Amino acid sequence: DIMDQLLKVNNLALEGKPDDLTVATHICRGNYNSSWASRGGYEPVAERLFAHENVDAYYLEFDDARSGGFEPLRCIGKQKVVLGLVTSKDAKLENKEDIIARIHEAAKYVPLDQLALSPQCGFASTEEGNLVTDEDQWKKLTLAKEIAQEVWG
Repeated sequence: DIMDQLLKVNNLALEGKPDDLTVATHICRGNYNSSWASRGGYEPVAERLFAHENVDAYYLEFDDARSGGFEPLRCIGKQKVVLGLVTSKDAKLENKEDIIARIHEAAKYVPLDQLALSPQCGFASTEEGNLVTDEDQWKKLTLAKEIAQEVWG
């Protein structure tokens, strides 16, 4: 019942938006000083949220096992899904082939042309930031760009 109320509030806030305004939702699980606040997959909200929220895109966190699998993406309609596969919480650089494989795994549920890639959240959601340097951040963004060019051209 609470989920339906929140969904209604979100959709009411978007009523009458200009046609050329793109709106995206980021479902954040916390990003304070390289820590997180919640865990679990999107399954409990997928059928209601993904099918009924009037947004153009979802920014979803999939940077580790606590985020669950891609199966809930089966409920996505026409929205874009930005896969947060590159973590902003630590400096270790992801393996390019692993990320590409995960993109193709997600494409079993959402067409590849509806998918995109990004860090799972901002690098500095709070003043304290995360335990990564500016150099680490640029390496991760460069990797994400390289992967996106390879996958989507």
